[in-house]
Formats: sequence, C-alpha cells, structure tokens
Amino acid sequence: MKKFWEITKAELVSIFKDGGAMLILLGAMLIYGTIYPLVYAPQVVRKFPVAVVDLDHTARSRELTRMLDGTPQAAVRYEAESLEEAKSLFLHRKVYGVLYIPNGFQKRILAGEQSYVSFYADGGYFLLYSDFLNAVSNVVITAGAEVQMGTLMAAGLNKKEAEWMARPVDYRVNVLYNPGGGYGTAIMPGVLVLISQQLLLVGIGLVCGTWYERRMWHRFRGYGSGRLVLGKTLAYLILYVPLMLYMFGFQYKFFDYPMKGSHWSVLAVFVPYLLSIIFLGLTIGTFFKRRESSMLVIVVTSVMFLAVSGITWSTVGMPQWMYALGRMMPSSNGMNAVVRIRTMGATLADVGPEFITLWVLTGIYGLTAVLAIGRRMRRLPMLEVPASFSETELPAVVEQQQEKTE
Repeated sequence: MKKFWEITKAELVSIFKDGGAMLILLGAMLIYGTIYPLVYAPQVVRKFPVAVVDLDHTARSRELTRMLDGTPQAAVRYEAESLEEAKSLFLHRKVYGVLYIPNGFQKRILAGEQSYVSFYADGGYFLLYSDFLNAVSNVVITAGAEVQMGTLMAAGLNKKEAEWMARPVDYRVNVLYNPGGGYGTAIMPGVLVLISQQLLLVGIGLVCGTWYERRMWHRFRGYGSGRLVLGKTLAYLILYVPLMLYMFGFQYKFFDYPMKGSHWSVLAVFVPYLLSIIFLGLTIGTFFKRRESSMLVIVVTSVMFLAVSGITWSTVGMPQWMYALGRMMPSSNGMNAVVRIRTMGATLADVGPEFITLWVLTGIYGLTAVLAIGRRMRRLPMLEVPASFSETELPAVVEQQQEKTE
C-alpha cells in the first residue's frame, strides 16, 4: 500500500509542479468549460439584419414587411429598390436574408388568386437560414390566414366562424429537453464531454513524456505494471471526478441548461468514463518520449471523435464502420449517457448499453495500459536508482550510472 500511494503522490507532484500539465488538465478544462458556453449563451440568433424588396408598394406588402420586422428573428434594416441592390447588400455582409415581394401582390390577393413571395437566405450559416425561413413562413401563414378570414367574413360568417374555417386544426409545438430551441443547450453538454476526454488524454501523455525525459520511470522499477497503472489512475481520478461534477452540476445550472437526471446516475457514468479515458491515456502515453508529442498526436483527433460521436450527425445516417469506430471511444458513449441522464432525465437503466460499453472499454484499455507500462518498464536499462532521490536529482543520477555502465 505504501508503494501504491508513493506512485499516486509522484504523479500528483509531477502534475502540480508542471505548469503545462496544470494548464491542460485543470486550466484548459475550466477555460473551455466557461468560454464556450458563454459564446453560445444567447442560445438563439435574434434580430439579424435583412432586406426587403417591395415592388408592389401597397398596404398589403407594407403590412407584410412590418410583420417580418416584428418577428424575434429578423430586423428589416434595408428596403431595397431592386433585387440587384439587395444582392449587393448581401454580398457586402450588410444583410443575411432578402424578402422579395413582386409587383401585383395585393392585386392577386383581392382578385382571389394565389399570390407569392420569395426569400433568399445565406445557406452558409445554417442557424441564420433556419431562423429566417421560420420567420418568413410564420409571417406568410399569418398573412394568408388573415386574408382568408377577411374573405369568409365578407361572405357572411362571423369572426369566430371565420377563424375556425381559416384554421380548422390548431396545433401546438412542445420542444422537449430544449424549450428555448437554443444551440448552446443542444450542442455544449456533449462537446464538454469530448473536451474532457481530449484534455485528459493530452495531459496524461504530457506527464508520461515528462517521466521519460526526466527518467522518472527508473524510480519505480520493480513496482509492478498493475500497481503503476492503479497508482497513476487514482491521481487523475482525484483531479477529475470533482472537476466533472462541477462542470455538469454548477455550470449546468449557471448557464440554465435543463437538469432533470439524478446526480448519482451521472456520477455512476463518470466512473467508467474517466477510468476508460485514463487507461487509454496511459496506454498511448507510454509511447511518448517527448512531452510535447501528446499535443501533436492527440489534438488532431478531436474533429474525428466529434464526427463519430453522433452529436453533430445522427448515428442512423453513419456507415456501420464509422459507428463501430465511435463506440470504441469513451467520448461517444459518455456523450450519449451523460446528456440523456443530465438533460433528458433518463435513468441508469435507460443508458444501459452505453454504461455497459464504458465498463467493457475500461476493462480493455485497463489491460492494454498494464501491458504497455510493462513493456515500458522492461525496456528500461538496468540501473539502480535510490527511491530517496528527488525528482530533480534523479536525471543526473541516472546519467551518471549510465556513463559507468558504458
């Protein structure tokens, strides 16, 4: 037990004495976990600038323009004289959408004919395109219903009867788990789960590279690879269990994300999730001989892991091989489990497949970590290094003994 705690203590000392490791493992998680949600704190786009090309210049067309300006999504900043002028405003990024009202708009309505309007939106910004489409659709539907009610009332129906005829079926939309329809609520919880994985992998790789550069592995020769894995793992659990509970507890409440699930269920998922990441990090970290290698190798995988996670694109539309690749990563299973429990109020039984998969990954990566560290220890030169030497003295001692053996 004394050797076990010695390994944990050495790992914690390596982290807290290393500014880079502290920045990645703790600082970056707190920074990303705060900055990213702040960026998306408005949740939805409001009052983005649009232009209206009104070639009809009638009461009906002006009313349509006022209705569009009254929507929460769009603000009519320009009334262009032609479509070319509106196009110029769009290309100069002064507007992100254009509503085109053709000549004869009101005349067709009064004649009982079908009239039309056109809208142009920036498809490069999906949120702006979706919001503008929603705003124009609501305005046109409302304007159409008002015209139909006027026609029915002119035919002798009272206002209530005209309303029933114009809208025979009333519908209501209830958005589950994201009542505000915000982008932050939809994307940030899953992204934070992925960020925690990537930072933990980079941090573990950095510390493992530091151990190789400073020859810290020699200090623990003979301790056993299993004991080294467990001792190192405890150090990262001490750091990250409270950090994850803070991120998915206080941060959730602070940014007003829906909190429906049990805290204990979330904690139960975090245990295999963090264990599987730590074991995977120790497996990969033993191959790093320089501390900066983990940054170069692991950071570039973030986009790929996000793509196969299912948070940006539904797993139903993925090729089977890509879906299987995603299940091999703790983040893909952790995202689904944590978001479903914390945001949607699922129970541990509801996320049973993800929970079981995380424990399976824990076992697999735990075995690979033991084998990888065992391989690292067997490849160390046979040198006698007193355990009483400090971390700063150790490299010099090892170099001296290497020179003697040579």
